[in-house]
Amino acid sequence: MDNLNLDSGESVIHTTQELIINGVGYEAALTGSRLILVDRDSGTPRVSIPFTSIGLAVAGTNRLREPVIQLTYSTPDGSSRGIELIFIYQDAHRNFQNRDTCMEVIRDRGVPVRLEPYRTIPSSVNRKESMDAGTLELDQPSGRPAVPEWTIYGISQGSKNALPEEPAPTSPIVTFIVVFLIAAIFIAAMIVPIPGPDARQPAPGQAAPPPAASMTPVPATTPAPSATPVPEVTLAPGAVPANGIWVKISCPGGYTGSLRAQGWNTDVNGSGTLLYQMPVSNTTIEGSIEKTGGSAETLIVEVFNGGIPVSNSTTAKPYGLVELHIPVGMAAVNTPAPVPAPVPAVTAGPTLDASAAASGVPPAGIFVRVVYPGQYSGSISGNGLAREVNSSGARVYQVPLSSGTIDAYIEKGDASVRDMTVQVYKDGTLVTSGSTSRPQGMVEIHTAV
Repeated sequence: MDNLNLDSGESVIHTTQELIINGVGYEAALTGSRLILVDRDSGTPRVSIPFTSIGLAVAGTNRLREPVIQLTYSTPDGSSRGIELIFIYQDAHRNFQNRDTCMEVIRDRGVPVRLEPYRTIPSSVNRKESMDAGTLELDQPSGRPAVPEWTIYGISQGSKNALPEEPAPTSPIVTFIVVFLIAAIFIAAMIVPIPGPDARQPAPGQAAPPPAASMTPVPATTPAPSATPVPEVTLAPGAVPANGIWVKISCPGGYTGSLRAQGWNTDVNGSGTLLYQMPVSNTTIEGSIEKTGGSAETLIVEVFNGGIPVSNSTTAKPYGLVELHIPVGMAAVNTPAPVPAPVPAVTAGPTLDASAAASGVPPAGIFVRVVYPGQYSGSISGNGLAREVNSSGARVYQVPLSSGTIDAYIEKGDASVRDMTVQVYKDGTLVTSGSTSRPQGMVEIHTAV
């Protein structure tokens, strides 16, 4: 950081170790009047944020238990932006100490802050880094340093209770009695005959009992509110379902961002036309969607409730940003017809194999498909770039590379014994897959594509 272009009388108060912003390595320099973000590879200053333009600085930790600082600041054109600085792993929790030092400098400059106290974080962690934290636009992709390996078994560290006290030694007599009782039960089960199918035959002169009801499970059904059946609705490509609250995003080029409401959050990363269902009601839809290219193509973000548009926001600026703060009422239901989960629109292309065609995987590119009726979470990474996964049902995630190694860690969020499947596709062809039915089970994928 030798070329910071400091003003006369301006000096550097504190510099940080490597940060991660939107998957790219940065370093930060805090002077008496501003925060300067410098590209780690080239040493070129990329962003300068005066302390007077920062509205709030919040210190915390992300889902990977990494210390972060979230800044909300005003741009010269009057709009509000936000970025997230991720302090990557360092020995002895120096990354937490570095974050707290930065917050002290920012606070001393008169910026409103919310600072969590330093706390010890377990060092045995094994999770992949997020590839889309923050909102800064990148010039060139950069790999993210690896984190020391660790393993988690069972429920999360935060929800575990204290270890029970060591029980007193058991008497050998008690052990002998328990073993004897178990052996006696086992022998009795082997000797006593089990009634066969004819054990309930009636005695002579008695009427035959009615046959037992079948134990075949039948799915629970909800009676329709009206006796008149409602025909199933087939949606045209890009059409918005008539049930619930949806966000529709359209742009010929690429875009990225996130959508939030009532603690529910989902990442947005794609191109073309995508539909995202918001499983909330009577709340405010928030988020930000940003173009990833410098073209003049129009980015359109629309919010629908019951198939009726609630808001419409557009931008044609290069690297334009659309921010959402849209209040919606109760989720409208105009038809009980089921609507499939939204997937990216697929244009005509090479012929897919049977599994890809049935699953809706696009014909070109590398994709990871996760299928599980319940909740699941984890990460998908390739060539040093990673993204978090937190969803349910059948979802398809694109990995932005043409060749390399795919690493995926997907964990079930409940104790169900239902199957969870993780598949890797390249150009419409299934490369590998894995599944688990264990409660809280995890599927790990490591494959070259």
